[in-house]
Amino acid sequence: MPIIQATPPAEEPITLAEARLQCRVDDDITEEDSLIESMIKAATEYCEQYTGRPLITQEKQYVGPFSSKLELTPNLLSVESVEYLDLSSDQQALDAADYFVDVASPVGKISPYEWWPSTKVNHPQPVTVSFTCGYGDAADVPEAIKQCIRMLVGHWFENRESVSMGQVTSEMEFSVSSLLNPYRIPVI
Repeated sequence: MPIIQATPPAEEPITLAEARLQCRVDDDITEEDSLIESMIKAATEYCEQYTGRPLITQEKQYVGPFSSKLELTPNLLSVESVEYLDLSSDQQALDAADYFVDVASPVGKISPYEWWPSTKVNHPQPVTVSFTCGYGDAADVPEAIKQCIRMLVGHWFENRESVSMGQVTSEMEFSVSSLLNPYRIPVI
């Protein structure tokens, strides 16, 4: 499913101050801040990939063909527009009264009330659906997911190499999966 980022989130699920607290970095030491910020981004991306869910409100686009029901993403908040190339290669906007937006399903989707219009023949991506998704702002992200982000940042801060000799990582893996599994959308 070709989903692309249109507008990234305005914030991360946890703040730099929360991550610094997790890493036990004193307030007067700032030389590690850019590293910690990059770890927050990486941990957030990991949690989004693992769960299949966008966390903070963001704008995305589906680019591809029409299908009976277009599955967009979990945590779908709204659909702003559905545009398509018609048979004459002209850009058209579909009226919102012509399709149903299902935000209550585990994976948000849209479907036509009758049928989708015909699109340009042999065009691989004749349809663009612009939509907003995510839990909301950082305060709306489930605490278990935010805790996982904090744990990952703390772990990566302490273990900066890809391999730590003589350490067992199964406890960290178990903690991450235990926190994220309730939010995970299975891939079919």
